[in-house]
Amino acid sequence: ASEWYEQNGSVAEAIHHALTARDFDRAAELIERAMPTMRQSRQEATFLRWLQALPDEVFQHRPVLNVHYAGTLLLNGQLDGVESRLRDAERWLATPEDRRDRAVFVDEEEFQRLPGSVAMYQAAIALAQGDVVNTMKHARQVLELSRENDDFLQGAASSLLGLALWTSSDLENAYQIYSHGMAHLQRMGFISDVIGGSV
Repeated sequence: ASEWYEQNGSVAEAIHHALTARDFDRAAELIERAMPTMRQSRQEATFLRWLQALPDEVFQHRPVLNVHYAGTLLLNGQLDGVESRLRDAERWLATPEDRRDRAVFVDEEEFQRLPGSVAMYQAAIALAQGDVVNTMKHARQVLELSRENDDFLQGAASSLLGLALWTSSDLENAYQIYSHGMAHLQRMGFISDVIGGSV
């Protein structure tokens, strides 16, 4: 954690100042920009504190931030509020193309991967609830929706699918698919996830 703050202290400080000044749009933009680094370095607790400091109206036009809020809640062991966050993000998928320009996001690629991100967190919810059938359904959906070189979505979906297969006693396929998922995450530098996954 200290290394992360050494390298990104100015970003954390800028977010803190924006939140203190109640410049919530600026804070939301900075938080969304910091999200990939925060996710990789497992700074979910800090990320969650920042997100919780933003008023709800900030999320109405920020589908990417909303979907990652849902994911951060899940990673912090909180199921409450996850499905409503996903529904808010999903609403933008049904929005006609000519009105999608109202969506606010900092990375076009993150916006484009929104369908896969929503399905991935739906798979995670299903797994947490012991719903193996829907875990498999949503994880397979992610694998279909995401590009083969999207290590994050492919890795997360393969890992969730592997766990669902293991739960249903399909051990050989579970091992292969789960290992495939861990390889994707390792390529991204998600070392703590890979170590935790191995355990």
